[in-house]
Amino acid sequence: MSEVEAALQQPRRSAGRTIARNTIFGMGAQVALRVLGFIFNIVVIRTLGDSEFGRYSVVLAWAGLFSVIGDMGVTQYMTREIARNADRANQLFWNTAALRFIFSIVAIAVTILAAIAKPYESEVVLAIALYTSSYFLQALLAPLQSIIAGNERLDYLSVFTVIGQIIFMVAGGLFLFAGLNFVWLVVASLLNLPVLIGLSFWVVRRYRMQPPRFELAPRTWGRLLMAGLPFAIIQLALTFNFRVDTLILETFHSEATVGWYNAAYNLTRSFLILTSALIVALPLTLAREHAADPKSVLPWYYRSTKFMIFLGLPLAVGGTLLADKIIGVLYGMEYAPASVAFAILIWDTPLLMYTALCGNMTTAIKKEGRAMATYLSLAALNLILNLVFIPLYGLIAASVMTVAAELTGAILFYVFFRREFGAGLGFKHMVRLIVAAVLMGVVVYLLRDFHLLINITLSAIFYLVVVWLIGALSVDERALLTGLVRRKLGGALRRVTPGARS
Repeated sequence: MSEVEAALQQPRRSAGRTIARNTIFGMGAQVALRVLGFIFNIVVIRTLGDSEFGRYSVVLAWAGLFSVIGDMGVTQYMTREIARNADRANQLFWNTAALRFIFSIVAIAVTILAAIAKPYESEVVLAIALYTSSYFLQALLAPLQSIIAGNERLDYLSVFTVIGQIIFMVAGGLFLFAGLNFVWLVVASLLNLPVLIGLSFWVVRRYRMQPPRFELAPRTWGRLLMAGLPFAIIQLALTFNFRVDTLILETFHSEATVGWYNAAYNLTRSFLILTSALIVALPLTLAREHAADPKSVLPWYYRSTKFMIFLGLPLAVGGTLLADKIIGVLYGMEYAPASVAFAILIWDTPLLMYTALCGNMTTAIKKEGRAMATYLSLAALNLILNLVFIPLYGLIAASVMTVAAELTGAILFYVFFRREFGAGLGFKHMVRLIVAAVLMGVVVYLLRDFHLLINITLSAIFYLVVVWLIGALSVDERALLTGLVRRKLGGALRRVTPGARS
């Protein structure tokens, strides 16, 4: 039976409703995570200090660089296949878990031996060894969560992520307040994994998502590995892009510089809360929709891209103009050099919103080979630019090269999807969004002497008003927005008005 026939025989779920549910739960989880994580990150940065935080950042960067060996893309392939046809869980679950367990042994050995050869000091090597030990538990957790994700129940995964993060932050906070060093933050990150495995297994059993009986087919492992290879290369290239700057910076500059850079870098990544839930929810549902009707994914791409620009541009403009105030309020004067990095890196946020959307869209439409080629190109570009400029210009070079690489990726993805889907973004409306962001930037600058929260609030309101008045949104988008607001307000009024009828 072909994939299209299998998709057509499955009960049809509303794509819009499923995406909305997963996005809402994902957004709720992301808000909770980002707020809690934002506060915890400030505590970590302030408590550890710039040099100690720099060492902790090196541990995460080094372990992350080799982490792809522990998966080799098989988990992402499994998730995509279950989203297209839920019956595939029976064939893939235990084989994926077995492969991941074998890969974990190799990944742990390679990561630790490479750290010793680097050479890193004993505390850093110990922290890396502790961090990589989690791969054994992930060998079971990742396939379980792939079944849940493939059945498009990201609402449960969102809740589990919040629970796991709370366990980490409580344990990590206790360790920090006890005066322990960064190694214990790594220990704290391991404590939530048994809990998440138990919760994931309960959901799979509770909702009859076909947890398969134990059965291995080693003869299929070669095909599974080859199918996961494009995803592994994408993951490796992405991880390389996100981590290589920290490792090169650590080689040529001080640990404090690494701490400043990562404080700014992590802060810019926190703004991805605004779109990350949608980016994760879209491809899982659209993989099913694309199997039945390939053209059904086009409007989702156009509207999602517009949404990224609508949110990302004002963030970048405002973040650049208020960088010194934001860093000073959050991290204190010790991290003042991070404001320069933040002013540059904030422009990476809208670009990363778009490239992350495009990368996941290629998975949904079975064009992951295009994403693989794009991310490999970016990894090579990132490595060359960082090796040339970071030794000379340090923090600023790392920030500029990050934005330059992401901009290149955005251009490559735009060209691909323009050729694949055709025109549809609406150039006129894009220009008006840019105009609205520029005008908002003027307001931000004029209000620089106001309190930071007042400035942000007034500037955001001004941006929304200008977007509406100059017609930056299309007629359909304005109708969709007003309809949503009316439904929400109507529902709120009915809840507070006695005797109101629906």
